[in-house]
Amino acid sequence: MPFDGIRNYELRLQRLFAGAVADLAVDPTRVGPVSLRLVLPAWLVPHKLSGLLRDWIRETYSSLFQDIEFLADGDTVALYEVAKAWKQIESGDAQSFVVGALDSHMDAELLDVLTMSGRLYHRANPHGLIPGEAAVLFLVGRTGSHNIGSALGTIKAAFTGYEKESLSSPKGIIGRGMAKPLRRAFETYVPDRFLADLNGERWRSEDNGFALSGARVSDALLADFETPIGQTGDCGAANSLITAAIALAPAFEEELPGDAADTTIRTVSIVSTALWQGPRLVAVLESFNRQGEAV
Repeated sequence: MPFDGIRNYELRLQRLFAGAVADLAVDPTRVGPVSLRLVLPAWLVPHKLSGLLRDWIRETYSSLFQDIEFLADGDTVALYEVAKAWKQIESGDAQSFVVGALDSHMDAELLDVLTMSGRLYHRANPHGLIPGEAAVLFLVGRTGSHNIGSALGTIKAAFTGYEKESLSSPKGIIGRGMAKPLRRAFETYVPDRFLADLNGERWRSEDNGFALSGARVSDALLADFETPIGQTGDCGAANSLITAAIALAPAFEEELPGDAADTTIRTVSIVSTALWQGPRLVAVLESFNRQGEAV
């Protein structure tokens, strides 16, 4: 949304969330009321606005969500919460979850904070982030279940790490926290795609570069890995789910003739996420794409 289109921050969050609900690939009403886990920026969780947001979701989507839990970005990674939800479903603790993230930098005070901390891209700072906003929701359930429908993909593995260096005043090399999970992911899987959440900040490039130097990554992927946040803008808490959603979308090389057009093509992607607060996550996603289908 244009920055000056909606100045009411509460309304911006509502409009973003409503758009994500409308865009769910599977109609959640077929599943019945499910638990919602929503990752928000850390400052918003204890703020009074989160209470207003929770009340609005309950009133607006009472038929979709029976329990609403807000989690703080930085304490967790949204994509890691998707992996945790799937583990709970796999163990039989639940039938389905909706896991998502919601964040917006489109507020004057938030933009001022980014500017004063030297993180915003502008004429005098070529290594800053471009602010964005997004809401992303994943419906997580068992593949093949009659009430879930066709799955977009699954999480095959999730490797975690933590960066101990202060990013504002590092005393050593940035990237040790990402190095181990990234190395383990590439040692265990041979991916078709590699997506990193580089956002234009220098520390993010240093972090990724050091981690990649110790991982067994093919020359083809190193030469052309994907950086979707550079196109969408930095969307804070939603970054990892934006990257995951793009990893689950089909990437068609060519149209297949005849019956081959209905063939399911499985694509393995490695997705890396780095948070300013320290958490690191490298997830392995497998997308289930039918050749020729629209997304």
